[in-house]
Amino acid sequence: RLELPVVGAVANLHVAPQPQSYAALNGEVEVRVCAVGLNFRDVLIALGEYPGNHSWQTAGTDVAGTITARGKYVPQLPVHAAAFGSSSGCFASFVRADARLLVRKPAALSFEAAASLVSTWSTVHVAFQRLGLRAGQRLLLHAAAGGVGLVAVEYAHWLGVSVLGTAGRLHKHTLLRGVGICRSASSRDAATFAYGAARTYHAARLSLVLNSLSTDFISASAALLGEGGAFEEIGKRGVWSAARMQHSRAAARYEVLAIDDDMHQDPPWMQRVLQRLSQRAAADRKSVV
Repeated sequence: RLELPVVGAVANLHVAPQPQSYAALNGEVEVRVCAVGLNFRDVLIALGEYPGNHSWQTAGTDVAGTITARGKYVPQLPVHAAAFGSSSGCFASFVRADARLLVRKPAALSFEAAASLVSTWSTVHVAFQRLGLRAGQRLLLHAAAGGVGLVAVEYAHWLGVSVLGTAGRLHKHTLLRGVGICRSASSRDAATFAYGAARTYHAARLSLVLNSLSTDFISASAALLGEGGAFEEIGKRGVWSAARMQHSRAAARYEVLAIDDDMHQDPPWMQRVLQRLSQRAAADRKSVV
């Protein structure tokens, strides 16, 4: 397995023997790890700065592999089945995971693809569902060139939604144009972003915001919302309270989405989300929207 100090850098990773566990599995399964998804969450965990659910104590939270053992209360994941989902400390040869946070992997997804979609697709699917996103609306998508952002772009195109995406460096704006985003703005400077967004839409208002940025980007984004608009926050740092958003944009719906907290509070709910991903991947090899 890979080990990293509680607070450290990725450069400090080193390989160490994995101790054998003899504890009863019960509602858990043992997974032989084939692929692990790396998210921004894992970077914060490694740096000791993750402000989210304390169940994530070790980096490596999205996993895909094969079941090598299961508890007596786990009928849906047989031994040798390919599966994917969430756990903690997946940078290892084997990991024990809550069976309620795993589902069968469809043949349409490779292990690598399945591991890369767990957090990103689930976040986008739940966020857009709660936003009530539908065709003809205008969506502001921050950090559109990131993992969540690129999944959100595909999802928005499938729904027929107009997207204004933000990104940092020039090559990321080029990437956005390559995936069909014709309107983009800065994610580096809030004043530049506000000017660019207002000019792009000629002062017309946006329907929805999916935000992951902090500081002045929050207030600038909220100001662009029209009456009855919705603001979905998926960021972890500098997040506004509901009262503050209410004071700024009284007519806007506001919600903070923490998929990691939600999955631990209601594992069967998260399993249903992952089952939807698995079903869509099995039905369409080209897209999982």
